[in-house]
Amino acid sequence: MQHDRVQPLNYCAHAIEDLKVWAAKFHHDAPKSAQVMLRIIEMLRHSTKFILPNRCNLVTPDEMRQAHLDLARLPFPCVAFEVPYEQEIGLDPLPEIGGLPQLHATRRIALCWEPHPSYELLPGLNDIVQKFPDGGAFVVPIYWSPFDSKWNLGIGGSFHPYKNELRELDMSEQLPVSRIANEALIEAGRGTARSKQFRSEPFYLLPELFDMQLAETHNGDQAKAFAQIHLDAHDEEMFMIQACSVINCANVTTAELPAPKMLNKKREAKGKQPFFTYKVLQLAEEKREAGKNASGQHASPRMHLRRGHLRRLESKTVWVKATMVNASSSDGVVVKDYAVPPRPAGSKPELKGV
Repeated sequence: MQHDRVQPLNYCAHAIEDLKVWAAKFHHDAPKSAQVMLRIIEMLRHSTKFILPNRCNLVTPDEMRQAHLDLARLPFPCVAFEVPYEQEIGLDPLPEIGGLPQLHATRRIALCWEPHPSYELLPGLNDIVQKFPDGGAFVVPIYWSPFDSKWNLGIGGSFHPYKNELRELDMSEQLPVSRIANEALIEAGRGTARSKQFRSEPFYLLPELFDMQLAETHNGDQAKAFAQIHLDAHDEEMFMIQACSVINCANVTTAELPAPKMLNKKREAKGKQPFFTYKVLQLAEEKREAGKNASGQHASPRMHLRRGHLRRLESKTVWVKATMVNASSSDGVVVKDYAVPPRPAGSKPELKGV
């Protein structure tokens, strides 16, 4: 980011280029996985793309409430959230956590989509809707690691049911997959035994690679293999919950960062994936102020929301944003409340084809 204005990350375009290479590499030895990668590439191309702040710092982890889960609905059928993770740059390799291998990922994409025949990447994947008739979102991590300087697709992801409840569960009450993943999060300092949990279902996308990892890394222990997938998708699922709970606030709008036409012509001439148009979250009042001050020339939108939280009142939910003011003020902070109406039941935007 430069001068408090949003700069395009262009993660999706670079991920597409690397996933093409991976798909070609696995074409003979893992054809099902290669085919899924090609489908993921098409979903990345057609997804609605958002740029989020570093580590998606929209909600303090300890501030996660039921209101966030209630508002966590995808604004479009297929969405890609791009998130830099800059605090992991230059760090030493991560040790295993709870026997599960870990890897730094400094650039991340949370690819999210709602169940639909066009997006069924493996036969039977959408059958999960039978368990969750109120629907939900598939969330898959796509990440760039400084250790191989390549974009990678997670072996699987998590399905986040829309009808979800945040509650405190004793470790003894949890299913083996959840218990293993949560114990690993606690060991890593990213959770506590008292942390509240919500329902989430891990799934695999790359069949041959999952079978290989199951045999070679987890000694045939399916609970550990799915716990690894759950753990690997944890951050991306949290990105989705945070971003969607904010997107669905009435006072939050989006500014558009258009694709660079001249640069894309050069990229296309070289056979490279063109860059995409992005959406950036902004408070409605900040967008109006930017419009008033506009000089007639296009400028990148200012960086969107910083940390805040939702507040439930008797008849509405409000987004509360803490804004620093001048040093001569009494406490240095002004708190603003905004009305947040619930999303109309059953409302869905038009589906984008892939």
